[in-house]
Amino acid sequence: MGDRKALEAQLNYVKDLPGYERTNPQYFSDPMIDKLLEIVLLIGGELWAVRDRQMITEHLLATQGFVTPDLIETFKQDPAAEAQSQEQRLQFIQRLFSCLYGGAPLTPQKNQFSWLTDKKVGKG
Repeated sequence: MGDRKALEAQLNYVKDLPGYERTNPQYFSDPMIDKLLEIVLLIGGELWAVRDRQMITEHLLATQGFVTPDLIETFKQDPAAEAQSQEQRLQFIQRLFSCLYGGAPLTPQKNQFSWLTDKKVGKG
């Protein structure tokens, strides 16, 4: 079985999701809600890209005193900085999506998504 067929076989479950349609999936009763969610996702992705470039720019200015577009594009973080960036990205995603799970916006100090992995939460 080719890679594409194997991937399609793994993703067959999506056909059972509400609103599945191959070319235009709709998950909410009002299609405008799907469009608004798509807008939020696109803006969130763009915002993170800008924040990431800003962090790189600030780092380059602090360490080298100057910055060019080429320096930004070719910049490689050290592993510790990369781990910190990934943690900040995760916190951003959690804050962005917390309202979809009925929660208040997350604070970086408190992870309110423990219910995703902790089966005891919500039983009592």
